[in-house]
Amino acid sequence: MSLVRQLDAPSAQLAHIHTRCFDSGWSESVFADLLIKPHHRTYIFEADGEIVSFVVMAVVAGEGEILTIATDPAYQHKGLARMLLQQVIEALRKEGADSLFLEVATDNAPAIRLYESCGFERTGRRKAYYSRRNAPPVDAHILRLALQDAAS
Repeated sequence: MSLVRQLDAPSAQLAHIHTRCFDSGWSESVFADLLIKPHHRTYIFEADGEIVSFVVMAVVAGEGEILTIATDPAYQHKGLARMLLQQVIEALRKEGADSLFLEVATDNAPAIRLYESCGFERTGRRKAYYSRRNAPPVDAHILRLALQDAAS
């Protein structure tokens, strides 16, 4: 059975997935700290009771920001990140939020395709934003989605 829901308690699964997806994966304590902040939310996709994909975001003053989104490598390419992203967009639209922002590595073509297919537009660039384990840092695109114009 599969389920998308908002997470309300810390889970070690988030750090496990994140470290498998990113060179600088976040620790359990980072996720625990984010979960207790009043303007932060974590949506998860569960398969058979296990978290396999998640998105962490902040919402302040009518603007949302995706802090991270990750899918366990064994579950990638199944549309889970898209499903979570659509859930976030719909929740923010219902709340009357104006926009949703995120940063994405300029070398992460699959993520860029996903975000642009959901209506995000490039609005800026952050130089050397993402560190890499055995390579030079990578720039990030800053992307924005105008929620009142976003396709469902």
